[in-house]
Order: sequence, then structure tokens, then C-alpha cells
Amino acid sequence: MENSNLNSRLTIRKQEINIREVLDFFWRLKYWIIISLAVTVGIAIIYLRMLTPIFERTTWLMMNRDEGKSTEMYLLTDYQGKTSSKNNDNELFSELYILKSPTVMSKVVSELGINARYYKFIKPFGNSIAATQNILNVKKVELYNNSPYMLDIERNPLYPTDLQPGSIFIEFKNIEGERFQVRKFTVNGKKFNEGISTFNYGDSISLGAFSLVLNLSENKTDMIDGGKYVCTWNSPINMAKTIVRNMNATVQGKGKNQSDVIAITIKDNSRSRADDILNTLVRVVNDESRDYKNATIQNTIAFIDQRLSVISSELGDAENDYKNYQSSRVAIDLQSQTQLAVKGDMDYQKQLTEVQLQLRILDMISGYLNESAQGEYKVIPANVGISDAGLNSIINNYNSLVTERNLMIANSSESNPRVVSTRQQLDDSKKAIELSVANLLRMYGIREKELEKVISNSQRKMAQIPQQQFELQQLSRRMEVIEPLFQLLQQKREEAQMMMYSSNDDLRVIESSFGTGGPVFPDRRLILLIAFVLGFCIPPAIVWIRLALDNKVQTKYDIEGSIDATLLSCLPQNKETDYSLIPNNGHDSTSESFRMLRSHIQYLNDTKVIQITSSVFGEGKSYVASNLALSMAQTGRKVILVGMDLRKPALQKIFPDVRLKPKNNVVGYLTGRCSRIDFAIENSKVCETLDIMMPGSVPPNPTEILSFDKQKELIEKLRDKYDYVIIDSAPYLLVSDSMLINSYVDATLYILRADFTDKRLFAEINEAINSKHKPIKNVYLVLNGLDQVSAKFRYGYGKGYGMSYYSGYNYGYGENTI
Repeated sequence: MENSNLNSRLTIRKQEINIREVLDFFWRLKYWIIISLAVTVGIAIIYLRMLTPIFERTTWLMMNRDEGKSTEMYLLTDYQGKTSSKNNDNELFSELYILKSPTVMSKVVSELGINARYYKFIKPFGNSIAATQNILNVKKVELYNNSPYMLDIERNPLYPTDLQPGSIFIEFKNIEGERFQVRKFTVNGKKFNEGISTFNYGDSISLGAFSLVLNLSENKTDMIDGGKYVCTWNSPINMAKTIVRNMNATVQGKGKNQSDVIAITIKDNSRSRADDILNTLVRVVNDESRDYKNATIQNTIAFIDQRLSVISSELGDAENDYKNYQSSRVAIDLQSQTQLAVKGDMDYQKQLTEVQLQLRILDMISGYLNESAQGEYKVIPANVGISDAGLNSIINNYNSLVTERNLMIANSSESNPRVVSTRQQLDDSKKAIELSVANLLRMYGIREKELEKVISNSQRKMAQIPQQQFELQQLSRRMEVIEPLFQLLQQKREEAQMMMYSSNDDLRVIESSFGTGGPVFPDRRLILLIAFVLGFCIPPAIVWIRLALDNKVQTKYDIEGSIDATLLSCLPQNKETDYSLIPNNGHDSTSESFRMLRSHIQYLNDTKVIQITSSVFGEGKSYVASNLALSMAQTGRKVILVGMDLRKPALQKIFPDVRLKPKNNVVGYLTGRCSRIDFAIENSKVCETLDIMMPGSVPPNPTEILSFDKQKELIEKLRDKYDYVIIDSAPYLLVSDSMLINSYVDATLYILRADFTDKRLFAEINEAINSKHKPIKNVYLVLNGLDQVSAKFRYGYGKGYGMSYYSGYNYGYGENTI
């Protein structure tokens, strides 16, 4: 029960994170962290000072869709066989390719002259000290629009005009007296050696097809004597490709929501140059587009002029033929003449019909009058279509008298004077009607004959019109074909002239070049933050990596959970040697650690005989056994330390004052050469209650000796005589000596040493502890040699123990060391 309580009290959760230990870990590395921070932040500051900042500038453009143009302005495009409505998306993306075209950009480069770039070297942190004016000039700064020198390329007229260098690099040093010394000179990547390294400004450096001339500009006073300068020159197309790689043109919006707005972004180490490039690019693209449109229009005008010359001649011939035909045929307008002839004929026919109608009506009235008997008066039909007003008046008067007479007869007789008077009037009226009808019949008869003659002549003339009209239509058709084309070409020529002077730019600037005030690269805050984080993390990371790569036990956390036994105690690193003993009533950490180990052992019940063993030689088992025995003896208990490591004993070095006896020792007793156990026991000379049994000389067969029954007898006699029996045995994993002893002990202290014990031994230790045949009895772990100062973050300690696996027992074990 008590052992269980001890195990529970000593067990620590495997994955528990102790915040205090983590903070203590960093605190103990504080000086290294401070040094690391100083180095990384310093490097970051120097890196930032050495870097050339890069700025980002943007301009917004809008595509002009020509919505404001009238329909007539597109007639010329239709005439040229093109559609007047463009595919908006295709046009927009075409503009993107044009804006990113290296050929177009090369024109911008040539116009701005930015294919030649000028630099000077300065110190990263300024020229605050005059004595260092020309020292440590390692940072290259570009001079844009304020260079004190200029590079000119002069062509040799004897060579073809298309020959030009691809790239030129000149590094030179300014010398007093307006001279310069060339330090590095390359053309197209190849070193050029002129033979003379010092030149005057304005001297021509011949390169065959061209010559280079360095001239001083207006602000030549900025040239520093002894200063280093660099000039680079690239062909416009090569420089254009470099600029295009740093430029991005995108359409604003996505998918169906794409707008006509284009955003152009460019990165450059000069804000003013980026602005100049963007502004010039838009202007050059618009000029190129306008020139392209004007070239098309001018070609169209030239074609129209050529066609107008031919068609004008053809139209003149057709007009002359038409005019001559009209003159010879007296045909001014056959269509009008035909219409007039037809209309006249119709009028004559109508008149003839009217005359014939009047003749029939008059015949009808004449017949009606003849049918009436003498003295019979009847009403003559009126309003039957007689066109003569006089006859109609006489008839109406006659009918009125007839009606009046009939009324009077109805009321009186025919002898009535009024009736008689009316009859006389009726006879007169009837005669007047007959006379008028006769006259009209003669007149209409004459008119009918004349109309028939006129109609006959008109129809004869109309029969001749179709032939004339056919011939004239042939001449007119020639004119109708030529004249509209002539008029259309004249119209298109005027429209082309108007379009040439009224075309808009394809791109309209919405927002001229703009951007943030600071550079987009480098991000100073981010780089300093990264440097700070790296500086803070590098020392702990190095320690953790070294610990992770180190197979040696470092702390108790490496043991807990890895070995199936309780860690009983951690002993501090011995500052002296592995053969030193703790002082009596000592207050140092080593003495206190052994007192704590002693207390833990005393807390265990029925534990008198304790075996001290380890995995390999050098882990300090003899040192722990000796000091544990001494610590127990200092409490007044009788303790004996038994040296049963018969292969490589070390107790003689720890207790040099103990008298050695050739036969009276552990080996002598086990082999029977020592008759009594008391003869083999000697006092330790360091504590009265601590006795020692020295192992003796190294025997040739230690395993056979420990197999004797005398071993059990020895341990049982010592158990009865002493309060505690501490047995220093051989390493457990290499030989079977400790296994033979383990059968007679109450507990086993298994020693591990920090910065020495290999973690790869853990599997074998667990196998020995959990063995089904003969497991180690009551195993408790002791971690020896722990550096309490550096604890979990030691590095470098233990280099003197750079032994391999099983070191110390592979070579020289078993030799007689006494």
C-alpha cells in the first residue's frame, strides 16, 4: 500500500505542460536570445537599407464605344465590308493585348529614353562622416531625370543601320578634371577591353558599328570625385519586355459584370518613371490607334478618288448620248409626253362620249315630241342629262305651262280664255323646243366628226412612243447605273474626311497615374517582424533541434513514460569526479539529493537489501551506491556496501583508505578462500556505521562465482547483521551477473545518467523489467548527473562521454584494476 502511494506521489502526467518551466527555459536563454535578436534585426535593417524600394502605380482607363457617333458615320465602315457594331468583349481584351505589347512599349521606351539608366554608389547609412566619403559605397541608387552624366550612342555610317548593341554595362570612377576611369565594361554580356581605361567626358569609345560617348549634363556639379557610377543601356525592345513583365492590365469586374474600365498597374523603383510610363503608354496607344484608323481612311479616300475619275468619264459619255438622242427625236421627256398623249386621248374620248350621249338624248326628246298628237300636251322629261342650259330652260317652262293648263282644265273647260291663252303659249314653246333640238343635233354632229378625227391622229402618234421610249430607256439606264455610284462615292469621300477629323481616342483616362506614397516592396514592418521572430526563436530552436537529434537522456521527462518503472530521484551533476563522496552534514545540492533518495528508500517497506545497477559502464552506479550507503549510515543506521561488480570494480578508487586484503573480500568469500564473513568486512574510514566488502581482484569467471550458493548465504548473513545492504553490481544488460544477484535483493535501483545514457536502451530496459522468466525485482529509476543549472536546455555537456552504445564494456572489461 505504501509503495503504491509512493508511486502515485512520484508519477507526473506525461503530456502536462508546465508553463513555469517553459518561461524558465526562455529566461535561461535570455542572453542568447538578446544576441540573436541584435543580429537578426541588425541584418534586417542592413538588408532594408541595401534594398532598392519598389513602388506601384496605377491608372484607370475606359474604352470609348463611340456611342455618340451618328449612324451616317458608320456608312463608310459598312461600305468597306466591316460591321459597325463590334464585339465589346473581344475589343476590350484586344486592348489589353495592345497595352501589354512589347512593341508598343518599346515606342514608349524610345520616347522617354528610359532604356539608358544611370546609377551611383552610396553608403547604406548616408555620408555623415566626411572621412568615409568614398568608403563603403556599396548601395546602388538610380538617378532618374537628375543624372549628372548622360550616355549617347553614335552610329558608324559605314555599317548597316539595323546594327545595334543588345546591352551595355559601364562601371566607372569619376576623376577630378572631368575625367573618368572605366572599371568594368561589357557589351552584350561580353567583357570589352579598349586598352585605355581613363577617358575624358565627351571622348568617343568606338565599338565598331557604333560609338559610346559619356557627357556631363547640366547638373554635373553633383559628380563626386572618386565616386563610383554605373550606366546601363538596353535596346528598346529588351527594356520594353522587362517593363511589360512588371506590368499588369486587367478588366474591372468579373464574368457578365465586366465593365469597360481597364486598370493598368506597374511596378518600378522610381515613382516618377512609373507615372511617365503609364501616361505615355496611354497616349502612344491612342496615337497608334488613331494613325491606324486614319491610314485606313486615307487608303479609302485614295480608292474613291481613283474610282471617281473613271466613273466621271463614263457618266459624261452617257449624258452626251442621252442629250443627242433627245435633240434628234424632239423627245424631251417621253414619259411626260406619253402621259400627256394618253391623257389627251382620254379627254377626247370623254368629249366624244359626251357628244354622243347628248345626241342620243336629243334624239330621245325629238322622238317624244313627234309621238304627241296635235293638240296633245304632255310633260317632256327634264333633267335627263341635257347639257344645254337654254334647252333645259325652255323645257322647264313648257312643263310648267302643261301643268298649269291641266289644272285649269280640271276646274273649267277648254274654252276658258285662260286655257286658250295657255294653249297658244304651249304651241310656241313646243316649236321653240323642236327648233333648239334641231340646232343642237346639227352642232353635236359636227363636233362628233371633229373629235373622231382628232382621236385618230392621237392614236397614230401614240403608236410611235414605245419605240422611242425603249431607246431612251436604254440611254437612261446607263445613267441610272453610273450616276448613283458617282454620288455614293462623293458622299463616302466627304464622310471619310469627316471621320478622319472627328474620330475619338480608344482609351479615355478616368484616373491618371496614382498609388500609395510608400513602396510596396520591401515591407519594412513585415521584414522587421520576421527578423524579430527569427531572432527570438533561433536559440530555442537550436536547443530543441539538438535535443531532438540527441539520443542521450537529458531530463526526467525523457524517462517518464518511456520506461515502465518509477523515477525515484534525480541526482545533480557531480562537479568534482565520479569517485567523490558527500561530506558529513553537507548542505550542497548533491548531499540534499542523496538525502531525498534515502528518504524515498526508507519510505519503502521491507527494503533492506538494495541492488545498484545500470545499463552500461560509466553511468555512475558505484558512485550512487557509495554515496547512498554513506547517506544512510550518516543517520546512525548500520549499513554495508558490498562490491559485487567483479568485472570492473571501482570502490577502491572511491574509498582509497580502506585496507585491501588479497583473500578476505567478496571473491574470496564466494570461492571459500575466506572462512568467515567478518574477515572480509572493513570499516569505510569515512563513517563509523558504514562498512565495506571490497570485491577483490577480477576473477576469470565472475558469472560462475556468482552462481555459487555462497552468494545467497552471503546476502542473508548481511541482511541479518545490517540495517541496509547496498550491493554495487555489474551493468544489467551486458552480463548476467546482476541477474544472478537480483534474485536475493528486495529492490533494484537502476541508474541512468544524463547526457550519457542512450535512449535506444529503453526498449531493452523495459524488456528486462517485464521479462516473463526472471524480471528485475522492484525496479526504481535514479537519474544521475543532471545539470541543474541548464536543466532541459543544456548543449555541449557530456562531450567527454562521447561513447558509443555499450561503451566501456566492449573493451578492457574484466582487467584487474587493483
